Parts: sequence; C-alpha cells; structure tokens
Amino acid sequence: MKAVAKVPCINLLPYRQAARRKRIQLLLWQLAGGALMGLLLALAAGAWLQQQLDAQLRRQEDWQHRMQQVNVVLAAGKRVQGETAALLQRQQAIASLQEQRHAWVRMLAALARAMPAGVALHSVRQETAMVRLQGQAVSQDKVAALLLALEQAAPWSRPEVLEVRGAADGAVEWTIRLALAPAGQS
Repeated sequence: MKAVAKVPCINLLPYRQAARRKRIQLLLWQLAGGALMGLLLALAAGAWLQQQLDAQLRRQEDWQHRMQQVNVVLAAGKRVQGETAALLQRQQAIASLQEQRHAWVRMLAALARAMPAGVALHSVRQETAMVRLQGQAVSQDKVAALLLALEQAAPWSRPEVLEVRGAADGAVEWTIRLALAPAGQS
C-alpha cells in the first residue's frame, strides 16, 4: 500500500470565500434590518392604536360629560314639572273653594227665599257636597211647606227629611239634608 501523502489544500480561488463571507454578512444585515424594520412597524402600529384608543376615550368622556349636562337639564325639567303640577293642584283647589263659596251663596239665597213663617233655622253643617239643616217649626205642616219651597226655589238641592220629632213646647224639631248647588247653577 502506498502511503498517500497529505498535501496541504491551497485555496487557489480566495475571492470565492470572500464573496461567500460578504453574502453571509449581507444576509445577516438584511435579517437585522428586517427585524429592526418589523420592530419599528410594530411600535408604529402600537402607537397608532394607542392614539386611536385615546381619541375614542376622549370622545366617550365628552359624551358622558354631555349626558351629565342633559341629565341635569332633565332633572331641572322634572322639578319644574313637579312645581307646575303642584301649582295646578293649588289652582284647582282654589277654584273648587271659589265654586263652593258661590254654592254656599246660592244655597243661602235659596234658603232665604224658601223659609216660610213659623220655621226657625238653628244649625247649618256641611258634609262633603251635602248640607245638613236643623231647626224648629210650629207644626209639621210648616216643615212640609219648607220642603216644597226648597224644592221650588232650588230644584238642584234635592231636599230630604232626615228626622222630624215633637218638642216639649208643642213645636217640631226637624233635620233636612240638601245638596250644594253644582257649578254653573244660579
């Protein structure tokens, strides 16, 4: 066997190795540049998204502020509505009292026209929309005459005898219930 002598390898084309090293270096620079470009793009996209999110949050805060202002206006409107309703109720109560005052005037005028001689009126009491009259008469005929006169003088009053009883001195005590004059009656 022949021994093969080791011959050192001599690179006869050194430019290939330099070109290969250059290509590898260029590839590494391109990879680093791509990574850096990707990082910059990610940071730019993150900053843009953060700016969009901040703008959206500002819009939401603005809307919430405006909604609070509208709620304040609505609360003031409801308060004014409540005050208006209270004033309307007071006005209706005053109008009702005014109507009752006129009803009492009409009732007393009818009583004055209808009261026959021999009949005395002792008490007048209001029970909601009704009036209770109590008095004394010389006889039951005078009480009947009073009822007829009341029916003629104030037909809306619907006179009703509740009680008639004899007194010790021969007179008759009576109790009559009448309706107050409705609104618009005279």
